[in-house]
Amino acid sequence: MRIFRDLCEHPRRALTMLALAAALPFASPLTHAAAPLAKTQAPGFYRLMVGELEVTALLDAVDPWPEAMDELFPALSAEQKNSLRQRTHAQPSNDFSTIAFLVNTGKKLILIDAGGGKSQPGYGQLFSNLKAAGYAPEQVDDIYITHMHPDHVFGLLDGEQRAFPNAVVHADAHELPQWQAGAAKGNKTAQAIVAKLAPYIAAKRYQPFDGDTRFSPELRAVARYGHTEGHSFYIIESRGQRLQFWGDFVVNDKVQLELPDTAPPGEKDAAQGIAMRQREYAASARSGELIAGAHFAFPGIGRLRALGSHYIWVPADYAALPASTTASTSATP
Repeated sequence: MRIFRDLCEHPRRALTMLALAAALPFASPLTHAAAPLAKTQAPGFYRLMVGELEVTALLDAVDPWPEAMDELFPALSAEQKNSLRQRTHAQPSNDFSTIAFLVNTGKKLILIDAGGGKSQPGYGQLFSNLKAAGYAPEQVDDIYITHMHPDHVFGLLDGEQRAFPNAVVHADAHELPQWQAGAAKGNKTAQAIVAKLAPYIAAKRYQPFDGDTRFSPELRAVARYGHTEGHSFYIIESRGQRLQFWGDFVVNDKVQLELPDTAPPGEKDAAQGIAMRQREYAASARSGELIAGAHFAFPGIGRLRALGSHYIWVPADYAALPASTTASTSATP
């Protein structure tokens, strides 16, 4: 009926459409060329805005999940582990991220943790991802260390040279002495940690702080001792928005949010650590503020939602940034 109506009202247009329809059966079929599998991932960086601050998550490594579960939570029974894998849909591999975070204030580039360097296979991707994100190590002004485990500080050096030659390193004053004490007793890991800080100390580019400290209107440290003697949160604030960098306060969200009363090995006071996490979980779920976790699934930024006796991780939504914020604002070295 429509074609008949068009013939009457628009005869030329209708005849053209009929001619095209008649020609379709004789058109050449579409062909598709086979393409090789890419077998590579996109560069591991992700950006979001916190007020006027631009935060870039930088992937340093991914590790297999089963090994991480067994190493970090050896007290869990086989039944608990199987139940966790089913409930959380934990992947069989590449499910344990190590992430550093770059904060661009518009005046400074601030790095939260420095990755694991080449301490283990797969680590050290921080530098290629930093470059892919539009920055160079020479541009970083300050590095704030949550704690000095190898996967957070071994990226400080490139060989024997400072990997971030213009940066000042900051950490809680309680952190380095524990490793220096261990190094003096012959502990190889402690000796390696101390060696990573030594060039910065020699260049007078190491500045410890003591406990809760405000560095600027947009950045402060909060003491969260337990995972190590000087473990710290860092909090950034801008235009009423906040983001907390939790470091290793949670070493695996799939376990510690599902089982809040489970503690990883190494905590001096497991009961105190569990109580502290319960308080922080509840406060974060109430406030809805952003959290950045060094070992949450990349990009490691999201929020907590309370659900009965446990918590759910809600990853930050992907959002394209306005053009004015996507160009890298290079800080002066």
